[in-house]
Amino acid sequence: MRLVIRSAVAAIALVTAQQAAAVGPWLWTVDGGPGIPAPGGKVHYVARIAGSTTTVAAVEQEDLRTVRSLSVPGRWGLQAATFAGDLTGLSGNGRLLVLTPPTRAVPLAVSTFVLVRTPQLAELGTIRLRGDFTVDALSPGGRTLYLIEHVVGNDVSRYRVRAYDVAARRLLKRVVADKRQAGWTMHGYPVARASTATGSRVYTLYSPGDNYPFVHVLDTVGRTAVCVGLPLAWTDQSLLDGAELELGDGGRTLTVSAPHLREPLTVDTRTFRVTQGG
Repeated sequence: MRLVIRSAVAAIALVTAQQAAAVGPWLWTVDGGPGIPAPGGKVHYVARIAGSTTTVAAVEQEDLRTVRSLSVPGRWGLQAATFAGDLTGLSGNGRLLVLTPPTRAVPLAVSTFVLVRTPQLAELGTIRLRGDFTVDALSPGGRTLYLIEHVVGNDVSRYRVRAYDVAARRLLKRVVADKRQAGWTMHGYPVARASTATGSRVYTLYSPGDNYPFVHVLDTVGRTAVCVGLPLAWTDQSLLDGAELELGDGGRTLTVSAPHLREPLTVDTRTFRVTQGG
């Protein structure tokens, strides 16, 4: 699902807010709009805020008819995962949806999320975690919720990926990170995203601003991650303007393309080797 950010000004304002708060990379929460598609795309789930209540609706895309809905106390929305407007929070099998609080400009001491079972649109409960977190992804069956833990400090784009066991209702201690780069705290802004049909792997393109761009490869089943550096001139951040990720060859390749790139980059998703051009 892609929802284009309205203007570059909005992105700049977002980064400015993050710098003021010295924590990141926050992205906005979507209220309304086309929503996030269920597997197959025939139904989208939409969260709409009205006062102090949020309505979660399952909307048929053929005629935009609401087939079922749920009222949830409080103000909730769907989490944007990239500056391109990719939404996240639905498991690969489409059976678990995670609602997130509205967009904010200050760090949270406690982060709260609402779990919704989508086949019946029934509220499953609330997750409360000490610290500042946003939703990143879900495993195919919704067993594991992946969160971005925002790191307070002078670098607004530093973060860690954490795994939350939904069934056990607990945050796992181990940080989900590239084992080849122990002790490294990731930083950067998410530009674009692609994932396998089941959501078993999620690929996110990041622009650090002061180093080479990289693709963060999250294995949502194995609870592991790999960072694949891209051979691009990081001093020219415009190279990634309008960038897109696309899986091909049965998921064996990932293509990174952008209007300002001379040739697209191709990542072998098995070996993580990067080539450019044909």
